[in-house]
Amino acid sequence: MREVVEALRSANRISTFCHENPDADTLGAALAIALAGRRLGKLTEVVSSDPTPPFLAFMPGVEEVRRAPQLEPDVAVILDAGEMSRIGAVATDEAAWFARARIVNIDHHVSNPGFGAAIWVDPQAAATCELVALLLPELGVPIDDTLATLLMAGIVQDTHTFAHPNATPRTLRVSADLLEAGAPLSTINRAIYADKPFSTLALWGMILAGIGERLDGRIVHASMTTAMLAATGERQTASEGFVDLLASTRSADVTILLKEIDPTETRASVRTTERADAVAITSAFGGGGHVRAAGCTLRASIDAARVLVLAEAERQLLRQPDDARSR
Repeated sequence: MREVVEALRSANRISTFCHENPDADTLGAALAIALAGRRLGKLTEVVSSDPTPPFLAFMPGVEEVRRAPQLEPDVAVILDAGEMSRIGAVATDEAAWFARARIVNIDHHVSNPGFGAAIWVDPQAAATCELVALLLPELGVPIDDTLATLLMAGIVQDTHTFAHPNATPRTLRVSADLLEAGAPLSTINRAIYADKPFSTLALWGMILAGIGERLDGRIVHASMTTAMLAATGERQTASEGFVDLLASTRSADVTILLKEIDPTETRASVRTTERADAVAITSAFGGGGHVRAAGCTLRASIDAARVLVLAEAERQLLRQPDDARSR
């Protein structure tokens, strides 16, 4: 943390970057650091290659997010991205800009290789927002209700409101402090997980209608196609939370949601129990994330991607020793 604090304190301009297809964790962390920087008298901006999904419109400051950096390069903070390429097209489109910036890497993905000049990667954190909540007091920035809302949103989404096993005692202590500072926990939970339009439920119904299983139900999988999105009038972001619903299947050790981007590109979201490693499955295709939750993108049709990802999931499960399978 010391390197990151020094980099932020010494900066005149701070540009924060979200990963592609932003969720509440990357967005909350980026907005919180930008706001903290402004309170320290610095020029700041938040950049995301992709637009903010509608269900995160409640987050303070989302309307100010830019598609590309407009400040002169100084400190660039990459948040919640397992590798530099995860921030999307801006990484290549603005390569010359990044070459002149000091890169700060704040993340909680175990697959993060440790890029940048100042690095704080803590896989024990449930969310990058958990780390930022610990960082801001070290910068001398008190956490008020606005900052608390941003940071709680990230923790809520990455822990599924504390239901996932990544929620540690530290996560709960940090969250209690954010709640005391004014974070509206129930409102955040409803916005992310419960307040869904009819079109999203219709989409989920179509996805559920096509679920499948392998290895006597140890693998459960589903697919979302562009045709489903067209039929319901929904966007890719409407799938947020579906894989967690799928993971509630009692027998499943590996849960996979395949999302068709176009005829030649498919994204896979993977959730696992303690009997499987999500990173091991997705890293076979250049992806990464956490042991229990990871993702990857395949340059393949959704049908071809399904064959590949399911085969890798089977390989990983069958490699487990007998005592691990029986737990």
